[in-house]
Amino acid sequence: MKNDCRKCSDNMIVSDEEIEAQMKKVIESGVPLADVDLYRKRLAACAVCEHLVFGNTCKSCGCLVRVRALNALRICPHESGSRW
Repeated sequence: MKNDCRKCSDNMIVSDEEIEAQMKKVIESGVPLADVDLYRKRLAACAVCEHLVFGNTCKSCGCLVRVRALNALRICPHESGSRW
C-alpha cells in the first residue's frame, strides 16, 4: 500500500495501548466528548473512507481517527468536506 499519510512513515504502527493513551488525554482535557452514538457513527464513516490507512489513521490530516472522533468539537478533515 502506498503511504500518503501526512504524518506517518511506511512502517508506522500504533498499538491499541497508544491509541487508548491518546484517548485518555482527550477525556482528561475537559473538551466536550461525542456521545456513544455519535462516536460510533463517526467511526463507521471513517471505516469506509478511502483516506483511512493502517486501520486507524486519517491520511487527510494524520490523526488517529478513534482519538479525533472522540472530541465533539472536531470535524472530519476530508478534503471534499466533513463526512461526519
